[in-house]
Amino acid sequence: MVSELHSPESHSSVPVHKQYPIVFNGIQLGLSGLVCALALVSPRKSLNLYDNPASYLCVSAYIMLAYYALLAFFDVYCFKARGDSWRPRARPTSVRISSVLSMVASTLAAALVIAVGFVLFGAPATTHYAETLTAALNVSLLAVTPSILTLKPTFGAYRRALLSAEQKSIPEKWASGFFWCTICVTWMSAYFIPMDWERPWQKWPIPVIGGAFLGNMMGVLYVLVRCFVVPIARADFEETQSIQRQMARDYEAQRGPVTRSMAKKDK
Repeated sequence: MVSELHSPESHSSVPVHKQYPIVFNGIQLGLSGLVCALALVSPRKSLNLYDNPASYLCVSAYIMLAYYALLAFFDVYCFKARGDSWRPRARPTSVRISSVLSMVASTLAAALVIAVGFVLFGAPATTHYAETLTAALNVSLLAVTPSILTLKPTFGAYRRALLSAEQKSIPEKWASGFFWCTICVTWMSAYFIPMDWERPWQKWPIPVIGGAFLGNMMGVLYVLVRCFVVPIARADFEETQSIQRQMARDYEAQRGPVTRSMAKKDK
C-alpha cells in the first residue's frame, strides 16, 4: 500500500483517500497553516516587520524551521505514516538527526538560490543583505521545504513533481501545490515595490514576504481541495457508479428467467 502512494497510476483502480490516513494528514495540513500564522505573530511590540524586518524574519524562520525539524526527526511528514498508524518508524537516533540536518542543509541551499534570484530581479545588491537573506530563508521554508520532506531526494522526483505536466500522485500534488502557490504569489507581490505610492509597506522586503505567506495559505487551500476533497468525491462517485452497475446486472440476471418463462407461455 505504501508503494502505491507514489504511483500516479495506482489511484485509477483504488480510491485514493483510502491509501493514506486522511485524518493524520488533514491534521498536519491544519498545523502547517497554524505554524505559518504563528510565524507572523511578533513576540514583542518593538519587533515588527516595518522597523526590524531582518530580526522579525529570523524569528518567523526559527518557528517554521523548528516545526519542520520535529516532523523530519520523527519521520511523520505528510503521507509517510504507514497504513492507518501515525506512529514513526523505529529508526536509530543518528539516522533521525541526519534527516534533520539534511532537511536544514537543503532548505539553506534553496534559500541561497532564492536570494540570488531576488538580486537578479532587482533586490538591493549592495545593501539590505540581512533582509534579503532572511526573506529568502522564509520563502524557502514556505515553498521548498514541504517538497524536501515529501519527495525522494532525486532530480527526477523534483522534476516530475514541480516541472512536468504528467499525471501526479497525491504526495506530488501536495509538494507542487505549496511550491507553485508560494512562488507565484511571491513573484506577483514584488510588483508593488517600484510603484510611487510612497507607503511604508512598499519597502523591501515587506511585499515579498506578505506575498509568500499569502501564497502559502493559498497552497493550503489548494492542497485541501486537490488532495482531499477531489479524491474523496471522485472515489465516492466511482463507488456509487460501481454499485449502480452491479444493481443493473443483478436486475438483468433476475429479469432473464422471467422473460424466458413468459416467452414459453406465449408459444
